[in-house]
Amino acid sequence: MKILVDENIPAAVACFSQFGDVQQVSGRQLSNADIGDAEVLIVRSVTKVNETLLAGTGVRFVGSTTIGTDHLDLSYLASAGVRVSNAPGSNAESVVDYVISAICRIDNLLERLLMGESVGIVGFGNVGQRLSRRLNALGIAWRAYDPLLDPASFPGLTSLNGVLNSSLLCLHAPLTRDGPYPSYHMLNADQLAAMPKDGVLLNAGRGEVIATEALLALCDKRADISLVLDVWEDEPEFSAALASYCRIATPHIAGYSADGKLTGLKMVAAELADFLGLSLRPFAVSANMSEARPVSCDGVNVADFIRHTVTSVYDVESDAARFRGIIDAVDRAQKFDLLRKNYPVRRELAFSALTAANPQFSNVLSALQSGR
Repeated sequence: MKILVDENIPAAVACFSQFGDVQQVSGRQLSNADIGDAEVLIVRSVTKVNETLLAGTGVRFVGSTTIGTDHLDLSYLASAGVRVSNAPGSNAESVVDYVISAICRIDNLLERLLMGESVGIVGFGNVGQRLSRRLNALGIAWRAYDPLLDPASFPGLTSLNGVLNSSLLCLHAPLTRDGPYPSYHMLNADQLAAMPKDGVLLNAGRGEVIATEALLALCDKRADISLVLDVWEDEPEFSAALASYCRIATPHIAGYSADGKLTGLKMVAAELADFLGLSLRPFAVSANMSEARPVSCDGVNVADFIRHTVTSVYDVESDAARFRGIIDAVDRAQKFDLLRKNYPVRRELAFSALTAANPQFSNVLSALQSGR
């Protein structure tokens, strides 16, 4: 059996070789002609899997090692009898780490939140709920908006206006274009302008949730608002003007931890094994994806301890610095993909070997690693 896997999925060859002959492909450039006699296709979110890609092929199983499904034409795949698997929640803690790292790097935002200012969460799925739990553990107030959930079952839910008045507004909504509450271009510049002074807007969900023009208009209206963008409309193409406005800009890597990638890989592989009537056997994983270096953490106060600990494991500024280097490039779309392809191994806080040098910070360390 021939299995096509995206070349940017770590450990995929070692994992899927137990089921058949594995061939690596470019997920962004994959075409119908490349499918050949493959029966299994393993992708990431950059590959649009639809009738155009699969018509006339023998693909029976499509697995996406990412949390979303907006790149999969589920209706077509169901009608074609193709088994579909994805990995909901696999990289949610990685995205939460991204948010916490951004909080640590934006001026005095961490101190403001620890003093009582709040975080607003738009989209209360896997990422939103895990972010709320981490914030609870750290003693940071939050509120969330998700019109698809029952407020009686999810305390903390409020209206959209209720979350807009937050010092940090985090967007984690999936991309939907129909239904009663489509997320496509759901927020406009006037709504976002209602954010408080020195507010921060962070989008690590889908770029199309806010139109690029609306964000540019917001920047013109409210120079005090800081933007943290990991996702972009039309990526890998992205607006250089918008990227230049950002306090932190990154190439869709919020969920790119080694731990999240490995979890997503195992989730899809387990479903493929079930589909084939087999058992998933252990497979080799590189040491830098399975072993964490010891880090001793300390600080002069709680905020300093959090900042030192988080950035010792994952410093979003490093990603932002690499991204700034491609903003003005003529071939920035290609460079965007190269940053993702060559992304360094990054471990999650929860799976890092951390110790508190001062016992008084042990509870704070436990809160930072509460994503286990």
